[in-house]
Amino acid sequence: AVYDGHGGAAAADFCEKYMEKYIQEFLAEDENLENVLSKAFLEINKAYERHARLSADGRAEAPLCAICSHPAGLGLRDGIELVVASVGDSRAILCRKGKAMKLTIDHTPERKEEKERIRKCGGFIAWNSLGQPHVNGRLAMTRSIGDLDLKDKGVIAQPETKRVQLHHADDSFLVLTTDGINFMVNSQEICDSISQCHDPAEAAHVVAEQAMQFGTEDNSTVVIVPFGAWGKYKNGEINFSFSRSFASSGRWA
Repeated sequence: AVYDGHGGAAAADFCEKYMEKYIQEFLAEDENLENVLSKAFLEINKAYERHARLSADGRAEAPLCAICSHPAGLGLRDGIELVVASVGDSRAILCRKGKAMKLTIDHTPERKEEKERIRKCGGFIAWNSLGQPHVNGRLAMTRSIGDLDLKDKGVIAQPETKRVQLHHADDSFLVLTTDGINFMVNSQEICDSISQCHDPAEAAHVVAEQAMQFGTEDNSTVVIVPFGAWGKYKNGEINFSFSRSFASSGRWA
């Protein structure tokens, strides 16, 4: 899991402390992991709202959680499922046969259905000087834990979930990244860089260093989970789209 706070670390710290507790509680009563993660996200948002009102802390964060399960009766090599849940703009990417398979879609006002929900709830979308849309001119994402003063404007804590059957011979790794990485390095570049490395720790360091070299000004987190095809697929040449990163990051003005 990754917890990317904005406006401070309070909400991220809260989720880091309690998210596993809520997941475990709902696992005891429901075998559907998508339901479990959805319930955990909504419940931790309620808990953080109570905590924030008592402590006068309105900070927020965008969590991304992934769980692997092995249903009874299925073989170990072929029966493992991966379930991902997210709100905000952190990303989950599965590297399958050397290609980046996106498991999450950023929750931003650029998405039609997200923008429509914000407007139906009485919120509005405003663009900053760099042409980036923000909810009520303040928040770049449309879903989060916290952001209490924007919850009645359509900013929700309901995660989107994705279930994927893992293939032992084809899937090299899962990588979770925060927007400090995503603004500067695209999904395939991330997979190509990781595939060149000997172990996940080295790979995480390499990806974070690349984002820093490209000029990221945001905090950067990378989590890598190796699977059966680790080291099998390698791209001999990595071409970074620096001009794309430079222009789309919105950090160069």
